[in-house]
Amino acid sequence: MQPNSRSPLRWISAASLLALAGCASAPLSFVDAASTPKADLTYYPVRVVAVDDRLQFGGYGKPVQLAPGPRRLVLEAAPAANARGTVQKTIYLKVEPCRRHLLAARRASPLQADWSLVEMPSEPVGNCDVQDELRKAQVG
Repeated sequence: MQPNSRSPLRWISAASLLALAGCASAPLSFVDAASTPKADLTYYPVRVVAVDDRLQFGGYGKPVQLAPGPRRLVLEAAPAANARGTVQKTIYLKVEPCRRHLLAARRASPLQADWSLVEMPSEPVGNCDVQDELRKAQVG
């Protein structure tokens, strides 16, 4: 008996292949909240609010996967215990291929809403081909 082109198994197989193809083409560069010294209470995790004017819906300390290249990021520091409101800041970051860019916020006082950006040294992403990432970034 020949398989029916409308059989559920065929559709499931096709959907699985598309999902795997999407994983293979996903960029392997990240902007991530840096792990901060526990004893230093002036460090706070950051949240990526938007990338290139597109909203992001992750929480504080959640990594954002990005294609390499120059990016405009809107960041927000986790709220301080006694500060009123939050402050968003726009930064420009050159996202390098196959790198995890680690960011944190630093406040002079836990009573302040304002913060300054702390950019930690980036880390390599394992099993990542830089040339392949650059090729994917130019296709997209």
